[in-house]
Amino acid sequence: MARLLTQKAVDGLRETSRRAVVQGGGPEKFQHSTRLNQSQLSKCWTHVHDPSRKSQQVMAIDVAVEADMEAGAPVILGEMARLEGYRLERDDFEESGKGGLGIADIGTFQAAFHALSQSMMDAAADGKVDAREAADILEHFAKFLRVAHVVECKAHDCDDGGEV
Repeated sequence: MARLLTQKAVDGLRETSRRAVVQGGGPEKFQHSTRLNQSQLSKCWTHVHDPSRKSQQVMAIDVAVEADMEAGAPVILGEMARLEGYRLERDDFEESGKGGLGIADIGTFQAAFHALSQSMMDAAADGKVDAREAADILEHFAKFLRVAHVVECKAHDCDDGGEV
């Protein structure tokens, strides 16, 4: 049976899992936060050139979640999403919809607008916008729109409370 993931994709996931563990303090530290010991963890990214992949181990999903949590960022989850054609977007607005419009909302709005305008200026600085820069602009634009929606709903006292 043919696999859906190429060897390159599997190797990429393994390298990503290594980066997540390193970002979280390394295998020596991480082994105390998960069910695998340091030796078992290293098997998740040690490259074994085996075309059948039978001796290769990819990090289990529960350990991958813990590695991302320890790293403080969705390193592995982001790579998994990318392989499936998705992009992760942080939900920073879980509690933002509660209550009326406040000073913190203005600061959040200004920060989102500044990030958007800065990404646009950075992209346009050389006179052309490449695909990576365009994606960065769109990501900041989407976040700005979410923030603007929260501000609008709080200002108008919307039924959904500004929840995103």
